[in-house]
Amino acid sequence: MRIHSVRWHALGRAVLLLAVLLSSGAWACRIILPPWPPPPWYPRPPMPIPRPPQPPSPMEVREHRARLEIRHQVAEVTVDAVFYNPNSFETEGLYVFPIDPAAAVSSFSVSAGGRTLEAEIVEADRARRLYEDIVRQARDPALLEYAGQGLLRARVFPIPSRGEVRIQLTTTQALQRDGGLTRVSYPLLSARPDGQQRLGLARVEMQIETEKTLKSLFTPGFDTRIERDGPRRARLVWEARDYRPDRDLELFYSEDAGPVGVEFMAFRDGDEGYFLMTVAPDSELQAEAMPAKEVTFVIDTSGSMMGEKMRQAREALRFCVEALQPEDRFNIVAFATDVTPLAETPQPATPEQRRQARDFIDGLKARGGTAIDSALQTALRAPAASDRPAMVVLITDGLPTVGETDPGVILSRARQQSGPRRLFAFGVGNDVNTRLLDGLCQGTRGRSSYVRPEQDLEVALSSFYESIAHPVLTGLTLDSGGARLSELNPPELPDLFRGGELRITGTFRGSGTVPMTLSGEIEGRRETFRFTANLDGDRRHAFIPRLWAMARVGYLQDQLRIHGRNQELLDEIGRLGRRFGILTEHTSFLIVEDNIDRARLGEARRAFGQAVQRSAERQSGAEAVGLAVHAKALQDRAQAPGAGGMDMALPEGAAAAPVLEVYEAAGIRREEVAEMVRTAGEKTFYLRRADQTWYDSRIPAGTQPSIDVEVTAWSDAFFELARRHPELARCLLVGERLVVCLGDRVVRIMP
Repeated sequence: MRIHSVRWHALGRAVLLLAVLLSSGAWACRIILPPWPPPPWYPRPPMPIPRPPQPPSPMEVREHRARLEIRHQVAEVTVDAVFYNPNSFETEGLYVFPIDPAAAVSSFSVSAGGRTLEAEIVEADRARRLYEDIVRQARDPALLEYAGQGLLRARVFPIPSRGEVRIQLTTTQALQRDGGLTRVSYPLLSARPDGQQRLGLARVEMQIETEKTLKSLFTPGFDTRIERDGPRRARLVWEARDYRPDRDLELFYSEDAGPVGVEFMAFRDGDEGYFLMTVAPDSELQAEAMPAKEVTFVIDTSGSMMGEKMRQAREALRFCVEALQPEDRFNIVAFATDVTPLAETPQPATPEQRRQARDFIDGLKARGGTAIDSALQTALRAPAASDRPAMVVLITDGLPTVGETDPGVILSRARQQSGPRRLFAFGVGNDVNTRLLDGLCQGTRGRSSYVRPEQDLEVALSSFYESIAHPVLTGLTLDSGGARLSELNPPELPDLFRGGELRITGTFRGSGTVPMTLSGEIEGRRETFRFTANLDGDRRHAFIPRLWAMARVGYLQDQLRIHGRNQELLDEIGRLGRRFGILTEHTSFLIVEDNIDRARLGEARRAFGQAVQRSAERQSGAEAVGLAVHAKALQDRAQAPGAGGMDMALPEGAAAAPVLEVYEAAGIRREEVAEMVRTAGEKTFYLRRADQTWYDSRIPAGTQPSIDVEVTAWSDAFFELARRHPELARCLLVGERLVVCLGDRVVRIMP
């Protein structure tokens, strides 16, 4: 939403342009000001007013709210935006509203104590020229994304000095479904205030009601709150304060009449292909499918668990036992210096067995050493169930101190005996061996988790158990047809549990439309789900490569921790971290290499080498646990409804030490790092302070590329280039001085 000035009054009337993009289900709202000084002014009755002595301050956006009602592929959007004019003079504006042929404006109102003149519709060809004129004046590349649309415009006057303007409108548009997937885009980027200002309050609420069962819901890069209401309805809310948009808010949702919905999204960057596959069961299957399971809890009762940790562990175990279904089988293996099982083998979850389990839990006392190896051998000794998913959950707060203590030997024995079991490990506190716990779970469809000293073990363990208590679809396998899928994250397809949704990222080779098949077990039956993958890709899925890269880097860091130093893995982490701007202990130097003073370069390299070596050697302690948590956070972002958005996040607490030591040696402050790396769509740019230019991450650090094309920002040549390469508009949000790779050409943009 914007209002753009038609002319300048003697007061230096400001500009306000309202733009609501309806193409592909998108809308927008923003205020901008024109460059200073204004064009020559000619007085008009009744009396001249003195020209303002200073350039006008940009309009402020105090509130930006949008409500999207999506029912049966028709979206009604209501935009409510409040702007504030901080200047000491009134302004006059032109209301401009981009409109798609399939869209209709239901209502429009401006509350500013003034009046709205009759509106007119401008066709797409004329509208493009108007957009480009505004971009030239405002030097605002975000507007280029909305060129090519028709628009509605109307003059608005007055906008009071030091007063508010409230703009409200409602539009309606039919949404297009691509297979079973619908995309809705709300361009928050276009709501970005001028200059370096931020939105006071930004809020987007979406209400969805579908004809078929609503399966997957996904908002990449935004942590939305999702509330489901039955099989066909959901509500999503995203809100932020003091916010400066850097991307559009996109919602992907799928609907399907089958029990499981599978959607495949692809993005191509030249010969490189990246995909995101979502797997979501419908609510009826989740409610009905209650397959029996077998679960064995292996609980550490050594002396280090004494006190509050032991109390919380007992409470959590009681919760897990009470949550068992009658058809389940279970066991509890307690270990300290000795190993004490509840039973020799997992038992049916009858009322009597659960009563005995409660008595067993009440009698647990913390004392002695930590016999992890013997405990695992006891839990894995009996053959795993063949008629149901079998799980082992290890809870420990210490290092192995009794019996076999070599983590490598313990891992080898456990892998030999685990069979088809899913192994889950819970590390409590910082005195755990991350290599051991991560290694136990690798390749078993399980996962490791860590509970920090300041966290509540009872809450963490109870929440974890609830997430795995009801398996819906297990033993997943994927037949990719004629396509070659590789570098999947996670590498082994995990089980799908009630209330969950799987998101798998990876790379691919191939093109065209390829039939694929996903199969898995539902209540003991092998079911097959067929779907079609379009490998030609979609430019709107530009978020996928970075999402894949974050998960891949996290996975590779796990491999280093489990298997030890490996130069090939380090090189791949460095390459991906540099290209996509992912900050870890293994990429810290590469992120800032271009801006290290020559006198400090050698010292910074030595500090980086020491940090990498230390991270490989340390398997326990606060730093090791923190780095393990950070690596898993990178992987888990792909599984979150708002995946993405943490690529430049520094590890927390003690885990940040290896990164900060490198920056101290390089003479770079922590807060400066984020200002050296920026992303735009699928691209990452690095600032080189020497020439104050942003360089595409595809250009190696320390090199000067051969420039194929050089253009001035906002020139005719620039707009011609932007028409051929639409992604260029987003790149200029990084800065007006940049070197960017477009196809096989290197282009320099100058202000």
